[in-house]
Amino acid sequence: MPDHDAPSPEGEVPSASFGGGEIEGPGLRNTLANERTLLAWFRTALALLAASFAVVRFTDITPRALRLAMGSYLIVLAIGVIAAGYAQWRGRQARIRGPATLDHGLGALSLTVALFLLAGFVVAAVVVAP
Repeated sequence: MPDHDAPSPEGEVPSASFGGGEIEGPGLRNTLANERTLLAWFRTALALLAASFAVVRFTDITPRALRLAMGSYLIVLAIGVIAAGYAQWRGRQARIRGPATLDHGLGALSLTVALFLLAGFVVAAVVVAP
């Protein structure tokens, strides 16, 4: 298995710029792994939101109040997953970058807000559903 943090044949350590700061070597690999983990949390939240919509709209569970309760529970769970994923991402980014470089990018925050809004739209769809 190749060592991605090893210097290149020219003697240079891989680096990249993320969120306003330069990251080199192991920090780059850890930052990218942290981003992938955040996206996995978000995929889970999206699946929960889709499941909540499906439970309310496409099942024949009676009474209707039970369907709404199940759908609402899945929505609340999805919102919790979004918040937990973002909190975990932010904490790990702080540890990766160290106390001197806490300048975070807006990508994760923007996606978090977008998913919260999507959750709100799903809530509205569930409430308005006949």
